[in-house]
Order: sequence, then structure tokens, then C-alpha cells
Amino acid sequence: MAYPTFLEPFSQEITVLLLFVDGLFFGLAIKKAFTSVILLIVAFMIAYFISFSLIPKISISNLVSQISSYASTVHFGGIVITFSVVMFFIGFAIGLWKG
Repeated sequence: MAYPTFLEPFSQEITVLLLFVDGLFFGLAIKKAFTSVILLIVAFMIAYFISFSLIPKISISNLVSQISSYASTVHFGGIVITFSVVMFFIGFAIGLWKG
């Protein structure tokens, strides 16, 4: 990242701070997304119960098999734990906790 000349001495501290803030925002977004998914599942269950015709009929076994097949294809490779990764995860945890 290119910093102005008066910020060059503080480039490492700024980068760590930005990583922390990025993790914080990411944690907040994940928590809100998790709440949205739960509410969406409840909405689908109510729509299924009242036989709302616009909602597709989704079987639980089909849903579980689709999720398991997707989860088996996700690979993260070798993750190197550095101070920047630790700061990101601290921000992420605080975002999940306080969000």
C-alpha cells in the first residue's frame, strides 16, 4: 500500500489497525447475515406450512446433501498464522460478539 510521506513511519501500525477494523466489520456483517439466514429459514418453514405456492418445496435431506457437497469442496490450504491474521481474527471475534 502506498502511504503519503508523512505517514510512512507509521505504515505498519496503520496496516494493523486497518486489518483489525476490517475484521470488526466482517464480524458484524457475518452476525447480521446469520440472523438473516435464520429468519429466512423460519419464513420458508411458515410458507411451507401454509402451502404458499411461490415457495419451492425443499426437502430437508436434499438441503443437507447440497450443503455437505458444497462443504466438501471448500479448501483453505495452508494458513499461516501471523500477527496480522491474529489482529483480523480479534476484530472478527469482537464484531461477532458486539454485533
